[in-house]
Amino acid sequence: MTLPFRTRLVLFSTVTFAVLLTVMSAVSYSLLGRQLNLDATADLAELTTGLHGYLKIDAGTPAIVFDDKDADQVAFVQEATRYYQIYDGEDGRLLVQSQGLEPLGLHFTPDEVRAFLDAPRAFDIQTAYGRFRFSNSPMSPATGGRYLLQVGASLDPMDAALGRFLDLLLWSALPSLLVAVVAVWWTVRTAVAPLSALARETRGITIGTLDRRLPTRGASDELDEVATAFNDTLSRLDTAVGEMRQFSSALAHELRTPLAALRAEIELSLMDSADNPERRTSAASQIEEIDKLTRLVNQLLTLARAESGEIPLGRNPVDLGALVPSVTEQLEPVAHAQDLRLECVVHQAVTVTGDAGWLERLLLNLLDNALKYTPAGGSIGVSVARVGDRARVDVRDTGTGISPDALPRIFERFYRVDPARSAVEGAGLGLSLAKWIVDRHNGRIEVESVPGTGSTFTVWLPSSPLVRTKINKT
Repeated sequence: MTLPFRTRLVLFSTVTFAVLLTVMSAVSYSLLGRQLNLDATADLAELTTGLHGYLKIDAGTPAIVFDDKDADQVAFVQEATRYYQIYDGEDGRLLVQSQGLEPLGLHFTPDEVRAFLDAPRAFDIQTAYGRFRFSNSPMSPATGGRYLLQVGASLDPMDAALGRFLDLLLWSALPSLLVAVVAVWWTVRTAVAPLSALARETRGITIGTLDRRLPTRGASDELDEVATAFNDTLSRLDTAVGEMRQFSSALAHELRTPLAALRAEIELSLMDSADNPERRTSAASQIEEIDKLTRLVNQLLTLARAESGEIPLGRNPVDLGALVPSVTEQLEPVAHAQDLRLECVVHQAVTVTGDAGWLERLLLNLLDNALKYTPAGGSIGVSVARVGDRARVDVRDTGTGISPDALPRIFERFYRVDPARSAVEGAGLGLSLAKWIVDRHNGRIEVESVPGTGSTFTVWLPSSPLVRTKINKT
């Protein structure tokens, strides 16, 4: 399943932000750890170098000499000697060890002492009292001998700072992500809003409103380019459809005269062949076919004129409670001749604003369609009701029904449904004209159908405030 564009854009932006947040957090944590590590090493080197100035070794006995009245010296020596020890570089003996270092149990062998003297570098060690870093620095006093000074510092403050920073990152990650989702959603919504507006404008354009154009914002950006390109397409379509309508209208108009002339000639030949039954039958069949062509031409001409706006529609109150039974009565003889039961029920009187003639044409087309496709012994029902502020007209039949594949196309011009119904006369213009009438009355037409069971056409029209007396007719 493909997600909507807005959702995909929000998800993509959120994932991108989450990845960037993770990368930035990891980089920040790494940089902070590196900087704290460099600071710890620099502080330890400063303590080691400073302690060298106060340390004296005489005859193998270390001593720290400083002015105990100088507060700065006292503070420095106390910090530098908190964790320190001195080894004799010759035999590896431990000469002195601070009290803070004794619990750690940190003792090295003579070989390890000589290794530290040969390569004096700092090292970290994990103890029961935490993690420590020690420096190794050789000492060669003027009195002779070689010694190893080790000065240590606890790394717990650095580890604690990194731990707090990591907790801060973790606790701020979810709120930051939520804020990012809201910000991204708002940004995407704001960015997509012009596209949604264009989509709404586009949905309002139909085959009868090709003269409308999408508005542009004057920003000369990508959205304006899309609107301009669509408007150019509408212009070309409007021109093409207009030419086709003119062609249909002109063709239908031009065909009416020769068809009328041809019918007249056949009628004359029919009068001259009174003593020839076969010729009379052939002429009658020809007249019937010409009448079919004439009806088709008239329908084409009517539809072309209607779509081009040449036929105006009235805007008067029309009582559907009276109009629908009247139309039904007109077709009762046709239904009786086809052995069909035709019923009309008006549940509530309802008035609409429109053209009574065209609304009558709408009902005639729907009922004619039902009569064509309902076999003998079936029934056709028409009902009128008010639903809220709308009028509802239902035309139900127990005919052959319409396949689900054909339902979306039944209102197209010249469309005929499945081959099982192809024997029925018609050019496929009735429902197309019916939809045009409904659209011009600001309504909508729906159809529900089950193959082999029947169909229901439902017309919804805006009702007017006028309400008439209740009528029931069956």
